[in-house]
Amino acid sequence: EEYVGRGIGMALCVHVEEGALLFRSHFYFFQIGRTRLRLPRVLTPGALTVTHAELGDGRFSFTLDIVHPLFGAVIRQVAIFRETRT
Repeated sequence: EEYVGRGIGMALCVHVEEGALLFRSHFYFFQIGRTRLRLPRVLTPGALTVTHAELGDGRFSFTLDIVHPLFGAVIRQVAIFRETRT
């Protein structure tokens, strides 16, 4: 699970595809105290996928995609990280 804040969170499923680690939203929820309400897909920001892929040479990519069922692609964020040596 990932908590966004203000009682909103999402359940995540983890997959491995072509050597990359993928986190996909299964559903979103709103929680007040111990009560948790599952949100309908149309009321969510969309299906989230976060991909961590090893690029070699101490580097990896982070990609975040959100696709809404009605509005299509909402967000795409790509970053490349490199291990630093001290």
